[in-house]
Amino acid sequence: MEADFLTLHTSLSPEALQEKLRLWEPWSHRLDFDNGVSTLNCARLTLFSESPLKKFRDAASVFPLGELAGGRLLDIGCNAGYNSIHAALEYQFSVTGIDIVPRHVEAARFLAALAGISCEFELASAETFSRPGEFDVILHFGTLYHLPNPLLSLQRSFENLKLGGYIALETQVYDHPEDPNICYFMYGQNNDTTNFWALSTPVLKKDLELIGFTDVQEVKKVPLPSLIQTQHMARIIVVARKLRTEHGPGGWHARRSME
Repeated sequence: MEADFLTLHTSLSPEALQEKLRLWEPWSHRLDFDNGVSTLNCARLTLFSESPLKKFRDAASVFPLGELAGGRLLDIGCNAGYNSIHAALEYQFSVTGIDIVPRHVEAARFLAALAGISCEFELASAETFSRPGEFDVILHFGTLYHLPNPLLSLQRSFENLKLGGYIALETQVYDHPEDPNICYFMYGQNNDTTNFWALSTPVLKKDLELIGFTDVQEVKKVPLPSLIQTQHMARIIVVARKLRTEHGPGGWHARRSME
């Protein structure tokens, strides 16, 4: 079974690499190196993932990766670039990663250089980053519920995809048992002022369709622990596609209706 974290080659000594990694502490995801160093041994956030590639692998299970390999990939909310680097190493994607946190972008650039790949990492917003028709795949993991304008980000993603391209989305949803159309304004939840909206699952899927996506598939849903702040909340992975032609259901006509 493949590990759900990166192991990167390095010619740096353990001491030199450890010193570099301290620049971007605390770490939130596991990264191992073939000289024995790991972010497991660095200062870590309380919410630390030992399986940071799991979302990618779950979403990739419904992608035609054989057809898409070697194309262009956009990694929204790239953090330290682990999904970007994995996509470049394993599937030869030409990758652009964006994040609004400078230290994440700096760490991603360091790790990509260490891996010997030329990923592009930029400081940019998920709501405004615009390169229309450039990407075959967009990863949008763990970012949507941190945005004041989540639908604007989904619209931008649709525009940035090539015809026939795919988006893989992971976010928090709020599914009230009595009304599937209720969404939850979660600003400040867990003292995090970057939390904003948890859409409901039906609203999320309908929004994707209204924007123009088709073949919307729910890949995975995991309920969050049922605390007062997280009651009816879950994490969901959804994959959707932009039609190969703009003149069809959910394509040109859907976008015209929103203009």
